[in-house]
Amino acid sequence: MALSKQDQAYYEEKLGYKYIAYLFGTTSIVGAIAFPALFYFQDWMDGQTSKWSSKVVSNLATEGFLIGSVFAVGMYLLFKFLLQMGWLPRRPRD
Repeated sequence: MALSKQDQAYYEEKLGYKYIAYLFGTTSIVGAIAFPALFYFQDWMDGQTSKWSSKVVSNLATEGFLIGSVFAVGMYLLFKFLLQMGWLPRRPRD
């Protein structure tokens, strides 16, 4: 079933610049923090944390930021595609 005009406008507002900036910032920051933290935890469980330095942490944080950025762009494009195809559910009624 096709989206109504109100549903279309609702989702277009949700895919606006304010929400895209929030999505991009959130996934990038989470990636920059979680990526090195998870690798450190893995090395800590193996007892190999002696090789860690600030250079390793900064490289992993950069990689996590980039992965988060790619993830945010992918999610944005996926939801834009779903909106254009009309495959999104009806908007929630308040």
